[in-house]
Amino acid sequence: MPEESVYRRQAKVNEDTANAARLGFPDWAVIMCFYAAIHWINDYAFRQGEKIDDSDVSDSSPHKARGKYVKKLARAKKWGDLQDAYATLFRASMTARYLKDLEGKDRTAREHYAIYGVDFAFDCLKTIKNRLES
Repeated sequence: MPEESVYRRQAKVNEDTANAARLGFPDWAVIMCFYAAIHWINDYAFRQGEKIDDSDVSDSSPHKARGKYVKKLARAKKWGDLQDAYATLFRASMTARYLKDLEGKDRTAREHYAIYGVDFAFDCLKTIKNRLES
């Protein structure tokens, strides 16, 4: 069996970190679930011999290019759940990292995710892994 790619190994490390952060640092659990998802996507592209390219994405960024790649892959494979899971994790990580959508709520991302929980982030990561790991 071929050796695991560095992307897959990093995805597993990030998921382990997310699990360690789950109770005391829920904001970081969300962020690490998102970063694990990124590496599962990178691993899949690597194994397929594909490049996640941002050359045709206006205002290009790695996140926009990856989002476009996921959308294209989900459409081609009819994996709507993959696209939904990635979009949910992306939005949640924006809340955790930049307080997106928390403006005026007078709470930190940690407080927010302590109230609302992070199970959804682990569910999204599981969906992404299930679609991409084989």
